[in-house]
Amino acid sequence: MRIGLVSTMRTAVPPPRTGSVELLVGLLAREMTRRGHEVTVFAPGDSQVEARVVSLLPTGYHHDLTIWDWQLAEFMQLGLVYAHAAEFDVIHSHVYCYALPFTRLVRTPTVHSFHICPTPDFVRFCAMFRDQEFVLISEFQRQFFGDLPIADVVPNGIDTAAFPFQPRTGRYLAFIGDFHPDKGPVEAIRLARSAGVPIRLAGPDTEYFRTAVAPELDGDAEYVGEVDHEGKVELLSDALGLVFLPLGLEACPLVLLESMACGTPVLGLRRGPVPELCPEGTASVLGDTPAELARSVAGLERLDRGQIRRHTVERYDAARMADGYERIYRRTVAHADSV
Repeated sequence: MRIGLVSTMRTAVPPPRTGSVELLVGLLAREMTRRGHEVTVFAPGDSQVEARVVSLLPTGYHHDLTIWDWQLAEFMQLGLVYAHAAEFDVIHSHVYCYALPFTRLVRTPTVHSFHICPTPDFVRFCAMFRDQEFVLISEFQRQFFGDLPIADVVPNGIDTAAFPFQPRTGRYLAFIGDFHPDKGPVEAIRLARSAGVPIRLAGPDTEYFRTAVAPELDGDAEYVGEVDHEGKVELLSDALGLVFLPLGLEACPLVLLESMACGTPVLGLRRGPVPELCPEGTASVLGDTPAELARSVAGLERLDRGQIRRHTVERYDAARMADGYERIYRRTVAHADSV
């Protein structure tokens, strides 16, 4: 098949540091190319993938401060995508629901992957395009889409081979993410302090980090900076567990899968997609409050890290994700050909 993969214009594919959608598009491009498909990636021009890259911009708006209207950048790039639509058997958009108004202008069908828990406006406009192929990344997302015809859930995938298994239980807790109130970094530090366990935190420096997180740091709570892939692997592999305390809604956080790929269990709130992704008592210790989790930290050592690794490889390897999308592409193309 001739596949057009549409990433965001935020950063390169794959991203130099942070960027979950861009990482996923890079993995899909690699897997589909390996399977003999002809792949084109629509992403910033500095993307490094084994496929053709088409872009309006040499770099993403996350790195080019002269691009202040990021939504306009996304729509202009989508215009370029659909100007090339006749070159593809299927287009796969990962850019919110922004591709919808272009889909009825071309014959090439589009698959839309939704990577967020949507706003009411998002759902309202999707409801106007019920003929489209919508894909979710967790069952948890279904509740937000009402009666929209969504048949498929394809969980995010990671390159599990890039996260070596560590059978030895670590002695500290790890936090990886943006330093923002919704991510719960301050709560993670206080949880670790209450449990009497050291914690190491990784993520980009932000104003919230400087004003709220930094004052909480001490000898047992250490900031290790924004880590690259190797730094992430080292931090997760040697950890007793990954602390995950988001207050906002996330659909399928990659850091959970990355931690479990190393054999490292999750210590998290029993909310959102966490119970779905990280089976309680097998790959995670979950609770309803940080205080409850602080009393349950010892349970992390009783989990079988080898079983956590096997669960992750079986369910969340990039090849498994590609299997799901390849099946959807073939079905979508066959349906378009029959109309």
